[in-house]
Amino acid sequence: MTRVKRFIDTDVLTEAKNRIRHIYDLFDQVVVAFSGGKDSLAVLHLVKEVQEELGITKPVNVIFRDEELIPDAVLDFVDEYRQLDWIRMRWFAVPLASNKFILGKSYHYLQWDPAREWIRPKPDHAITLKDLGLPEHTVLSQYEMDEVTASVFKGRVAILNGIRAAESIVRWQASTVKLNENYINSTKTKKASLVKPIFDWQENDIFRYFYDRGIRYCPHYDAQVWAGQALRVSTPVHAENAKQIGKLRETSPQFYDQVMALFPEMLVQERYWGELDIKGQRAQYAQDLDGVQRWIEENIDDPHQLELALSRLAGVRTATKVDPEGYPVEFVLQQFITGAYKRRITAFPKSKRTKSMQEAMDRARDAAADA
Repeated sequence: MTRVKRFIDTDVLTEAKNRIRHIYDLFDQVVVAFSGGKDSLAVLHLVKEVQEELGITKPVNVIFRDEELIPDAVLDFVDEYRQLDWIRMRWFAVPLASNKFILGKSYHYLQWDPAREWIRPKPDHAITLKDLGLPEHTVLSQYEMDEVTASVFKGRVAILNGIRAAESIVRWQASTVKLNENYINSTKTKKASLVKPIFDWQENDIFRYFYDRGIRYCPHYDAQVWAGQALRVSTPVHAENAKQIGKLRETSPQFYDQVMALFPEMLVQERYWGELDIKGQRAQYAQDLDGVQRWIEENIDDPHQLELALSRLAGVRTATKVDPEGYPVEFVLQQFITGAYKRRITAFPKSKRTKSMQEAMDRARDAAADA
C-alpha cells in the first residue's frame, strides 16, 4: 500500500503522551536518558505526567551519562533533578570512546581516560566500572552504553530520549523509515530499545511546554542565547560544538579554560576553523565517491575512526545501487567533513530532492564555510 502523508486531528503533546503510555504497556522498565538539555527535560516531565495519570507512584527511572566535558551549570542542573524525590537517577561516569573535531579531522579521545588528568573528579554518587563489575581497563563505545545502562534494570528496558527529527536530516530519516511505531528503535542488545516520544516536536513546542507547565530549563541556554550560540548542552569538542568552541569564553569562561588546559590542540580549531577552505575541499573531493574515499584516507588518522568511515562509505556505495539519487556526492562528503558519519548515513529524503532544496543546501554550506 502506498504511504500517503496527511494531517491528523491531534497535537504533538497528546501524541507524545500516547506513545509513552504505549511504552508502559510494552516494556518492563521505562527509563529516561537525561542530559540536562531541553529536549530530554521535556521527556522527563512528560513521563512524570503519564505515571501520575496511570497511578504509578514509584519514582521515574533516569540515567545520566556523564561525559566529563560538561559545564558546571549543566552539572548543577542535573544534580538538582537527581535529588528530587520523584526521581531515581543512575549517574554513569565510565571510560567512553569519543572524538574531538579539529579543522575537519576527527581525533580519538576517551572520556574519563584513566591515563590522563580529568577536568574534575568523578562525583561520589557516580556509577563506575568497578560498580558495574567491569575490568578497570574497559573502554566502552556509545552503542555499548545502551547495554551497560540497561543491565542495571530487570526485564526489557525502554530508554526514552529527546531526539527530534527536526534537528537533522539523519534524524528525520531515522524517524520516518518505519511504517509502524517509528519512534521505537532497536539496539545491539535485545534487552533494550531506544524510544523517541517527541520525535515530531519543534523547538517552539519544547519551550511552549515549559511555559505552560512552569518548568525551569537549564540556565546554560540563556548564556548561549546571549552569545549567539546554538542551544546545546553536549561536549564542546565534538563536530558541531567544536565549530563554535570560542563561544565558551562568553558562556562558561572557567570551563573554557579547563577544556583548553586539558586539550590545548582545540586552540587550533578555535583560531583557524573560520579559515578552513570547505569550498575548496568540495571542489577537490566531491567529484565522485572515490574522491570522498580519498578525503577519508587523507584526513582521518585514528585507525578506529578510519575503519568506521570506510565502512560507512561502503554502505553508501551499496545503497546508491538501489537509490542512486539518494546520495549526492557533496551530501555524502559533508557527512564526513562534519563528523556526522559516526551515525549511519541515510539517504537524502525523497520529499526534499528538488532543485530548490539542493540550492538551499548549497547556500547553507557556502554560508557556513564563509562564517
